[in-house]
Amino acid sequence: TESYEVLDLVGLDEETLQLLCKAKGHGFNRVEVLLHLTQVLVITAMKRGIIEVPPPVLSRVYQTLSRGFVNLLNAKKIKDTAFPFPHAQAIALLILMLSVLTPLVMTTLVNQTVLACFATFIPLFGLCCLNYTAGELEMPFGDDANDLPLHEFQQEMNSSLLMLMHDFSDHVPSLAPQAIR
Repeated sequence: TESYEVLDLVGLDEETLQLLCKAKGHGFNRVEVLLHLTQVLVITAMKRGIIEVPPPVLSRVYQTLSRGFVNLLNAKKIKDTAFPFPHAQAIALLILMLSVLTPLVMTTLVNQTVLACFATFIPLFGLCCLNYTAGELEMPFGDDANDLPLHEFQQEMNSSLLMLMHDFSDHVPSLAPQAIR
């Protein structure tokens, strides 16, 4: 399994950690559980007066959380949906047949050996490249050179979250006395 950097796992209370462990045991999606816990936390903060924002701003918070979860589910669909095996086998068989038949056809149609070689090699090489590229695009998650840099994405997300928790993130800017009014 993949392991990603977590900001502060020990910052969660024991009951929440147990809840997350039990959620995995019950087959629940832990990200969905965390999303629900975040929504409950926002609601509780609103009721206690910790967060005082107008309803449209709060609605935007819920929309952003929801959009993030929808994007996660879309990525999961890409990961879980494999290219149909019979189609992959048919493509492999057709490329094999083409690699056997193309040289035979080209040598009968073209009298020059060098031109026949190029007329055979270039289309077959192009089809093999397209087939390989399709295989790489089918699974963009992992550790291959052409895969998405998920660890970097996680580090960027953690950096953004840490920035929001920093003291200067709540600084309210004001104009200097010498500013033109």
